[in-house]
Amino acid sequence: MLSTFIASVLGASSSLILAISAVAATGSLFATPAIARSVGLDVMTAMAMTIATTLLMPVVLCINLIVFRHDSFSLDLITYSQRLVIFIFGPMLLSALCHRYVPSHIIQRTHSKIAQVTILLVPAFPMGLVADFREFVDQSWQQGLLYFGYGIAICLLFFTTGFLLFMRKNVQNGLLAGITSANRNVLLTYTVAGSALGPDYLILVGALQLPIYAMPLVVKWMSHLLNSKTPTQTPSVS
Repeated sequence: MLSTFIASVLGASSSLILAISAVAATGSLFATPAIARSVGLDVMTAMAMTIATTLLMPVVLCINLIVFRHDSFSLDLITYSQRLVIFIFGPMLLSALCHRYVPSHIIQRTHSKIAQVTILLVPAFPMGLVADFREFVDQSWQQGLLYFGYGIAICLLFFTTGFLLFMRKNVQNGLLAGITSANRNVLLTYTVAGSALGPDYLILVGALQLPIYAMPLVVKWMSHLLNSKTPTQTPSVS
């Protein structure tokens, strides 16, 4: 609501507002726990936030499409439901069954091996999502820079909102909520909704990739800065 309101006030086109609303509805990246581990944040909380936002995504996305599509919008519920089962609920059910029936030491050993590969694959993920943005830049580099600015602004908005809402308990929770909010599984949203997201969606997705994957560096810097400002207590000599 916040992102689309700001976009509307600033006079964004209906297609761009639709794209922003789709990004805003998107759940967090499945790689968020690995990213959280790389910057020293709590992995299990990151996983819980990722699952929660992913479960909310289908409902919020459907509402946003109905609200922001100004032409006649019809959603193929059968196809939509099939994609949700294949890409969201199916993997979660499989994970739950594994945790229920597979011994925990096997899961932990397997996860530790997979995590080493996951963090290497994370930087390679956005390479397949920038094609439309690159073509857009080739047509007009000024417009490309403008959309890149949109991507930076969206990431900062999501990060700042998450950080401010969760920092009341402690700073680490705020940083974790911020990076979870900024990381968006935009490919999953496109897989589920496809062309219903409008022509600006893939362009905006491409513009978002660098800001999204720069966020761990920002969080690492902020964590170091905030920790360095925390006064250390010296033991008293009795």
